[in-house]
Amino acid sequence: MIWYFTPYSFQKKLFEAWDAYMNLVQDPNDWVCMMDGDVLFLIADFGHQMQEYIDQYPETGLFSTYASRAHRVEYLRRGSDMENPSILYHYDQAEKCKKELHLKVKTIEKPALGHVLLIKKATWLLIRDRVKTLTDGHKILGVDVRISRAVSELGMPVLLMRGIYVLHFFRMKYGLKERSIIM
Repeated sequence: MIWYFTPYSFQKKLFEAWDAYMNLVQDPNDWVCMMDGDVLFLIADFGHQMQEYIDQYPETGLFSTYASRAHRVEYLRRGSDMENPSILYHYDQAEKCKKELHLKVKTIEKPALGHVLLIKKATWLLIRDRVKTLTDGHKILGVDVRISRAVSELGMPVLLMRGIYVLHFFRMKYGLKERSIIM
């Protein structure tokens, strides 16, 4: 089973929000998809697609997806225009990803970005205490990086699901450098 959550904390303590949702999941074989609040899956069968990736790459420690907007180029589909404000344009990109890149992956060498992170509950149990220690005193920034690093330290791969593309609003109106909402 895959659980879908959008962690949120009024105190902007993202680790605590993650942990609260992860505690709802009892089966260590279940997977959990954590998403930012400004993410939208554009293809209706996204859950089936994710399950196919899990089935194809069961030893993966952490999955992520392409995004319409991101600070790092490895999360942007080659040739896509992250400045394009049309949801229909991004829907077309999502369809092309599904058609052309279904079940293809790319290993993420740097820490993963947190717009969409898919992790097995058993993996979370292995890294939870380490991430808690590393995020103590932090709020929103860096939690995704610390989760990703902890997974990598276990020797588990962090993979980009190249067949899945999400609309990530990611400060589209104000620019990538705007940070007031996360501070």
